[in-house]
Amino acid sequence: MSAPALDITGLHFGYGRKAVLLGIDLKVSAGEIVALIGPNGSGKTTLLQCAGRLLKADRGEIRLLSRPLSGLSRARIARYIAYVPQVSDTLYPMTVLESVLLGLEGERWRYRPADVERAVRQLARLDLLHLAQSLLTEISGGERQKAAIARALMRETPLLLLDEPTNHLDLRHQRDLIRILQRRSREMGQGILVVLHDINIATQLADRIALLHGGRLLAEGPPAEVITRDRIHTLYGVETGIVRDGSIPYLTGFS
Repeated sequence: MSAPALDITGLHFGYGRKAVLLGIDLKVSAGEIVALIGPNGSGKTTLLQCAGRLLKADRGEIRLLSRPLSGLSRARIARYIAYVPQVSDTLYPMTVLESVLLGLEGERWRYRPADVERAVRQLARLDLLHLAQSLLTEISGGERQKAAIARALMRETPLLLLDEPTNHLDLRHQRDLIRILQRRSREMGQGILVVLHDINIATQLADRIALLHGGRLLAEGPPAEVITRDRIHTLYGVETGIVRDGSIPYLTGFS
């Protein structure tokens, strides 16, 4: 049995005296998509950043393919993890194609024709090819988000970390991204940990869902088992309806 792409055990993290994560245990297997859900301030982004070593955990262990994260160099981590943060306001005067090519290992400035072909394919999959020569400063927030995702997909890392990747995307592009990520995990065996606010997107996308509440995991498992009215009420303090399409639960409204 292969080692999990990501294995988090007993993770604690706080900002000064404010404890945010209180003993998180979470695994992401190769070829699996895990969605992390919770209310604002529950520590979802913090957990993602600890997994990518952008933040150093106070206690606990994080392993990538059985290797302790704490013992890996930045260069080695970059070979294991591709990370897409929420869209940053920091923009550089480069074209969309140039920004996607930066996803290649080493961020080299001279690219082979095969590199450009790969980048063009990623742009086409994300409906960005017509913007290849546009500057990042001249496209919308949703288009910049898709460019950041295309950049991460250029790298064939064992683990992909995504923070709110559907932000600013319309319904069609949300659907397309779900299909791209599911194909990526199944065909390449990439483990994916994704932070989402939209529960209905999470139930369509993920193999497992982890609910984060008060610094701890409230529940984790297949969407059909995890998403219940009681748990949604615990997380958000609202009453909601739930319908099921086969094994996929959907929220139908709240009060």
